[in-house]
Amino acid sequence: MAFDYLTLVGKQVRLDRGGPESRQGRVVSVGSDYVVIYNEKDGLVYYNTQHLKSMTQNTKDILDVLEPTEPQPILRIMQADNFVGLLAGMKNLWCQVNRGGHESVQGVVSETTPEYITMVVNHELVTIFTFHIKSISYGVKKENQDEKKEQKQDNNEKK
Repeated sequence: MAFDYLTLVGKQVRLDRGGPESRQGRVVSVGSDYVVIYNEKDGLVYYNTQHLKSMTQNTKDILDVLEPTEPQPILRIMQADNFVGLLAGMKNLWCQVNRGGHESVQGVVSETTPEYITMVVNHELVTIFTFHIKSISYGVKKENQDEKKEQKQDNNEKK
């Protein structure tokens, strides 16, 4: 029997226990094979449930429902029948695929098929196979990518 992610809508969770894909946030939407969380730093992040290894629910969440501590943002949550449909809806949008590590990439989604997406990234066309997309978000700021490059340069200079 599959886990019922619908029971988590509105609740605070951490998806995956650690590593570059791990994020904490409030579950705002669920599809047949994806879950959407929101946090202030990353905005909306769409996770392919095939790749989730664990999910941790915050036990303090009950108190948040009784006494909300911060106003809830008005979000435009993209929805589709499945993760592939979600990717198709992100065509021509600035997106970040995967949250960190070597497979993280930001750019404009130019083509989508059930097997892969193609993104324009710094004058290159990058093909990413759908099965290997763990998470995706759209509207990510390019400054985040530039900041990472600067941090790498700073780290290399310190060595």
